[in-house]
Amino acid sequence: MKKLLLFMLLPFTAAAQSGDAPASQHPFAQAMSQSMFQPMPQPITQPLSAAQIEQVQGSNTYTYVRCWYRPAQTHDDPATTWEWALDEKGDYYQLNGYWWSSWSFKNMFYTHTPQSEIKARCAETLGVSHETADMTYFAADNSLSYNHSIWTNDLAASMGINKVVAFGDSLSDTGNLFNASQWVFPNRNSWFLGHFSNGFVWTEYLAESLNLPLYNWAVGGAAGSNQYVALTGVTEQVNSYLEYMQLAQNYYPANTLFTLEFGLNDFMNYDRTVEEAKADYSTAMKRLTESGAKNILLMTLPDATRAPQFKYATQAEIDKVQAKILAFNAFIQAEAKRYQDQGVKVVLFDAHQLFDQITSNPVSHGFANAKDACLDINRNSAADYLYSHSFTDECAYHGSDKYVFWGVTHPTTATHKYIANAMYLPVISAFNIQP
Repeated sequence: MKKLLLFMLLPFTAAAQSGDAPASQHPFAQAMSQSMFQPMPQPITQPLSAAQIEQVQGSNTYTYVRCWYRPAQTHDDPATTWEWALDEKGDYYQLNGYWWSSWSFKNMFYTHTPQSEIKARCAETLGVSHETADMTYFAADNSLSYNHSIWTNDLAASMGINKVVAFGDSLSDTGNLFNASQWVFPNRNSWFLGHFSNGFVWTEYLAESLNLPLYNWAVGGAAGSNQYVALTGVTEQVNSYLEYMQLAQNYYPANTLFTLEFGLNDFMNYDRTVEEAKADYSTAMKRLTESGAKNILLMTLPDATRAPQFKYATQAEIDKVQAKILAFNAFIQAEAKRYQDQGVKVVLFDAHQLFDQITSNPVSHGFANAKDACLDINRNSAADYLYSHSFTDECAYHGSDKYVFWGVTHPTTATHKYIANAMYLPVISAFNIQP
């Protein structure tokens, strides 16, 4: 009987997005519905009144938890499935709390329940233990709902960092564009549940190694600012975060480790200038620090021209992108120093150098191939994210964990994990992590 209720509840959050506001740009516009890609004005965060905040926080309700996992015991198969979380009695697990909105197409569920308890309910429900399961979970009122982020309110002020908040593009996205595209982009049979990889990305691996929950505003295809409706630019991601935090109880930005990375889409897909990307980076950093951010992890951009997609580019195109990346990385280094001098704890990870080392000598880093895509894709087209793809014969032989690149642009989950592992020591040494 309860199972039927889950399918019959009114879908008031059926098209909600998971902690992000929409936006987009041309490579994706060619591959997805044109109605999603009309130019849009830059939204402005609207402060809520004390009465509005009290009303929403007092509107206690409950929702259900959708537990996702990969059945295959290998990263070679990214397909996922899900089950409703069950409680100890075998009934559908009810998560108490309140929604950001009872009607909006973008949403988040706030609760006092620890993330560890929610994760434990999913783990017990699924009963899977293989390392490649890559279990994750979301709030959902019914089977028609999209995957909504679950924010755990702090019960009291923490003495250290107790969560990670991520901003960025497809290197960090864990499902926001997937929601915005109505679960079609990227294709779930060839990309892991809204990830532009075959498994977890570096933000997830890093948060997991720190034993901290991750809240993600990153959107695949994002540039520094909004371009179109479905891909939220990083400056607007920060605005969205500030908007949602108005309803988070006992939230102190000083207890959050923020991660910020973007720029590759600006230079590779949208032909934006370095100055335009710099302005957006400065705006994002200014808004974060002025709103109380004290702990920030930045990274230099990797040389994206090492990716297989640049086999199909001219040398002039390669030189142009490389020059922009180097100039932007110099700016990121200067920004990190500027905020460090102001007393903000900023760690700058040199992803550019590490990526050069991996792609120049993959064998010494545990990889067999750093020049080809694991998926059998032989062109550079955003439309390929809409379809499922087979492996190349060589990748089938070595396995995806031995490949640096999953598709022609993005790294494998093994590469993401390798980079996150390299970040761990600098992060744990610099920041006061208190799970």
